Amino acid sequence: MLAHGADAVLWDHCGTLTRTDLEAAVARVEDGSLSAGDPVAVRKRLISVLVEGVENILHHAGEAQTAEGRVLVGRTGGTYRIMLLNRVELATAALLQHRIEVLNAMDEVTLKEHYLLLLANDARTARGGAGLGLLTMARRSERPMRVTITASGDGYAVFCLELEVLRER
Repeated sequence: MLAHGADAVLWDHCGTLTRTDLEAAVARVEDGSLSAGDPVAVRKRLISVLVEGVENILHHAGEAQTAEGRVLVGRTGGTYRIMLLNRVELATAALLQHRIEVLNAMDEVTLKEHYLLLLANDARTARGGAGLGLLTMARRSERPMRVTITASGDGYAVFCLELEVLRER
């Protein structure tokens, strides 16, 4: 996705992923956005999408608080592209794909209404699980969000989510 024609790869991480790695990613991506002269609003959208994506990977790692995956962030022309990959149970991958398809089908007004409803939902926990991360990514990135699922055996799959954040809106 990023290797061909990318102006800059801002962060590429493969392997164990922790909150410390997320902090490093935010710093590198923010520096890259600053050096490109992006406005504050673009940086906020970019960082928000990156944080929510990595938080989702960590969430699916469970209690271990570390995950195996890959995160790639690059700038190509007027777009930042983010690719997030991790191994999840096949049923979880199918559920995530369905949720993303539903979000892709919503217009901006419906996305905002749905976001406000989820914020008011008492079922939310400190560890998430209500879908706010996906909804935030849908609101702050360009749609459609793209999903690829590759079964890896033993009831697991490699889940890949590709997102774009425009440098100008």
